[in-house]
Amino acid sequence: MAKSPDQPSSELRQWFVASALVCASTLAIAQEAPVIHAIDSQVNEAFRQVLKDPSDQDAGQRYARLLISAGNYEGGIAALERQLLSPDPHPSIRLELAVLYYRLGSYQMSESLLQQALSDTRLSDEQRAVAERLLRDVSARNQPSQLSGSIMVGLRRQTNPSARSEADQVYSAGALVPLLPGFKPKADNDLQLTARLDHRYDLGWQNEATLVSSFTGQIVNFQSSSGRQLRANQEQPYNLAWAEFTTGVRFKPSAASLPGWYIRPYLILTELAAQGHRYLSNQGLGLESEYRISEKTLTSAIYEYRDYKYSERIDIPNAAQLAGPDNHLRFQLAHELAAGHFISATLGLRKHQTGRDYYDYDGQELRVTYSTSFASPISGTVGSYWHSALWTGVASRKYGGPDPSIHSGITRKDDDWRVGASLSIPISSDWSLLMQLEQARTHSNIPNYQSKNTSSLGALVYRF
Repeated sequence: MAKSPDQPSSELRQWFVASALVCASTLAIAQEAPVIHAIDSQVNEAFRQVLKDPSDQDAGQRYARLLISAGNYEGGIAALERQLLSPDPHPSIRLELAVLYYRLGSYQMSESLLQQALSDTRLSDEQRAVAERLLRDVSARNQPSQLSGSIMVGLRRQTNPSARSEADQVYSAGALVPLLPGFKPKADNDLQLTARLDHRYDLGWQNEATLVSSFTGQIVNFQSSSGRQLRANQEQPYNLAWAEFTTGVRFKPSAASLPGWYIRPYLILTELAAQGHRYLSNQGLGLESEYRISEKTLTSAIYEYRDYKYSERIDIPNAAQLAGPDNHLRFQLAHELAAGHFISATLGLRKHQTGRDYYDYDGQELRVTYSTSFASPISGTVGSYWHSALWTGVASRKYGGPDPSIHSGITRKDDDWRVGASLSIPISSDWSLLMQLEQARTHSNIPNYQSKNTSSLGALVYRF
């Protein structure tokens, strides 16, 4: 089917996104350069003030903070530790040092400094709240066996949860036919329960080997869906129950020459049930590689191989043809722009194979996320920080061949676009309120797969 003249090709859209990201990166670098020079001049001036009066604690602390702002964490630690040599240093110095050691992964040193800071009555209420919260975290990290996790209960509203076509006509065996009313987009609500458990066990080896295991489970119950029956061309979305378990050893393969490099090979086990029936299972292997370029920049790459199996599905006759291997490779770059401000970009490459070429596809995905943490705007909430995120992304899929039941002369190509925002508001030290809004839109060369969906989520989250 020929493209409409006013609709750009998927290749052109991908080129536009890539060009926009390059331009944005160039602009960010251009804007960052004078900022770096300004910080350097401030660091030099602060150092001169320290040389004039080494006993001036305010000057020393200001110098240390400027070093930290410039990304020189080791220099900031050295400057703050010199302040501890002065008579009766303020406990805020130990708190700042504890935060820096925490960022460097020196949790035992961080815990000792926090305990000393908390024993000093001069620590302000806000600083004490920060120190107590950080102490709980580092105390847990200093244990050889560490268990953490979260539980979320949320209500979501979606305008098109089943990704139904928004076209008036769709293809059936090569002919355009009207889309039946029962299969047009329909809004729905769902209640979801999500739980995640993470366990780390320090093996006590020289290469910092740690057995890392994670379990994630989710139950999604739609308002319009009931019963346990699976049927072909079902109008209501399926109620789902999903669980995944991964486990593997994370270690430094070259602790002496590359101390910032970690790798983790792991096993994957996944099960998905729909309407109470077994629906999908996959098992596989993964390999994660993480390298910290600097204190502000982290890179990672993850490869996963999964063997998909749909043989238990009872709603379609050719379920076994959906089975096959899936190869997924993801690259991520994360950078701290400033204190509490982060940006990350993820590039994904995927090859999904099945028993039929019209189910096979090659996919590419690009996603950019900006996140920030800021002090609570509500007065009286000491030590409370809100967290927000903005993200956008595009994913393209090109299938292996035409589906004769749809159109024997057109091979499917899809582009998924999405943009979203979230806000997490702490209620207590363990509970928070999560609000999320996202819009997704699929452009396809076959009208059967043209769709859009807007989702909004409100949830309570408990972290331990």
